[in-house]
Amino acid sequence: MITNAELISIFEFKPTLSQMYSWTAPFAQVIREDIGRIAWNSFLALVPLTLSFFLFYKPRSRLFCWGTYLLLVLSFSIGIKKYNNGNFLEALERIFLSLWGVRAIFIGIALSAIVMLIIIDRRLRDPRARSQSIIWWIGLFLFVVILPNAPYILTDIIHFYEAVRTIESAWTITLFIVPTYIIFIGVGWFAYVFSLVNLGIYFSKNYLDRYMNIAELSLHAICSIGIFIGRFLRFNSWSLVTQPKLFISTLPGELIGKFPLLVMLLTFCIIAMLYALCKPLVAKSSLYRE
Repeated sequence: MITNAELISIFEFKPTLSQMYSWTAPFAQVIREDIGRIAWNSFLALVPLTLSFFLFYKPRSRLFCWGTYLLLVLSFSIGIKKYNNGNFLEALERIFLSLWGVRAIFIGIALSAIVMLIIIDRRLRDPRARSQSIIWWIGLFLFVVILPNAPYILTDIIHFYEAVRTIESAWTITLFIVPTYIIFIGVGWFAYVFSLVNLGIYFSKNYLDRYMNIAELSLHAICSIGIFIGRFLRFNSWSLVTQPKLFISTLPGELIGKFPLLVMLLTFCIIAMLYALCKPLVAKSSLYRE
């Protein structure tokens, strides 16, 4: 039981600069180690949301859409450098002979990508007016393949546990680590919810409402399988292209068994329940009011 004196001491507490530094220093260390993974996973979660704008339905709020594009490009720019620092970046550094040259390239790519997304966003109208060309079907395929990356972020709670274990200060954990992971996981999860809500609007506008529940459950199931493949088998969405033989030969045997089926079933239930809770909040938001 907290006494009145303890409550007063909490509200009157004024940290010094040295105390603030002692709180932020461990957080800065954790962020330096995790920023690449956080940025890259956020980018992968935002890709299906962006695709849903162009394939299914684009919310009326330009701020929401353009904010999504900005986060998409920024998370890619940070994630590709920090998390996927491989042969591609090394080749660029050899060509331009300096890290600043590579940074200039990424700044240029980021700005160009934002401009292109905004131009496409302004030119595209209601998806009902578009013909479902081969490009649309390719986009739909990419949407389904990449979609599991959005709810996959829920499993990054294990990294939160790892971060908390290395920090002794309760203030650092409360003020910095917890909000960071709430925002990170929230971005991934609500990217998933918004994507499926946009799909639902597309179904409704095309008089396919009766199929929406089946589509949602099917996507939940696909995401459950994708999360297991990513978290336990360590394959990525692009493994279909980069490692097709290994992917196809490994997958069937690894998905059959009590443990994989139990994990996927539990994951499916969690995704379905969380989606059922969050969908009404998103669908009734101001973004979807006519």
